[in-house]
This record gives sequence, C-alpha cells and structure tokens, in this order.
Amino acid sequence: MSNASKTFCALLDAHDDAVHRFNAVPDDGRVTPEYEQASQAMCETSDLADRAVPTSWPEFARLLGHMACGGQTGIDEDNANRLMLHARQLLAAPEEYRIAWDAALAEYQRLRAISDAIPLGTPGEDEAVDRYADVMDRLIITTPAPDFDAVLLKMDLAKERSEGFAFSEEYADAIRADVERLKHGVR
Repeated sequence: MSNASKTFCALLDAHDDAVHRFNAVPDDGRVTPEYEQASQAMCETSDLADRAVPTSWPEFARLLGHMACGGQTGIDEDNANRLMLHARQLLAAPEEYRIAWDAALAEYQRLRAISDAIPLGTPGEDEAVDRYADVMDRLIITTPAPDFDAVLLKMDLAKERSEGFAFSEEYADAIRADVERLKHGVR
C-alpha cells in the first residue's frame, strides 16, 4: 500500500472510530462533557476525512460514502467540488502513465539496441550494458505500467535482469503495485 493510500485510510478510519466512540456515549438527554468531547472529535475527524485524497476508485467510493454519511445526508458544494476534482485526477492517470511508460520503454529499447550492437569484449561494452540496465531498472521499478501488457513486459524484463541472481524484492513489489492498481481500475 502506498503512503498516500495509508494516509487516506488513516483519515477515514479515524473518523469511523470517532463515530463509534460518539455512538457509544450514553444518550440520557443531557449534554455531558463526554458527549461534547465525542461530538467535537467526530466533527474534527470528519473535516479531515473530507480532505482525504483517494488514489484508487475503491478509495473514491469510500470517500463518497463518507461524504454522504452512508446516504443519510446530501453532499455540500465544497465536497462535491472535491469529489469532481478527485474523479478527474483518477480518470487522467492513464494518459500520464502511458506517456511516462512509452518514453521510458523507448529509452530502454534505444540503449539496449546500442549495447546489443557492440561486439563482446569491445571497449565500452560494459558501460553500454550498465546504461541500459539502469534504465531497465527504472522501467521496472519506478515507471507505472499503464496496462496489463506492460505488466507482462515488466515481468519478462525483471526475469531477464535477475538471471543468475535472486529475484529482486524491489521488482516484485513494483509489479505487485501495478497489478493492484490495475485490478482496482486505476490505469
């Protein structure tokens, strides 16, 4: 789970906990300090949760449910505007990922072709391999896969890169993050 997702979940979980604490306060018709404290905590955590930034469609759905109080209330204009902004950002992700992926893949392919054209044992061969291997690592680890075809290519590249070595946990984590993101519909 990314740090952004952890932050998102922590904000909404804190509000859920505050609601549960508020609902556990005895309702005897009096406004007690316990009631006031629980009410204030619920309002404060609600305001913070309203500003949580979803990183996937399931998180967006959770935020929508929070803002609508499970369908018990309407969504105010500020929160409606926030939801529209979040939806636009989630929908915009595919193009950004595609552009970054295509650029990184083209650079890897260019450097790989240069390296492959250098005969074994020729001066500069090791440097050329190092250059394409660095770009290959960035393609696998830090460039989000825009679709499942790209994930498959990452898996093949990671297997090739790991040949003769233990499979890098960093590779596995990056590929898993891509699959999780794509599985949840965030391209």
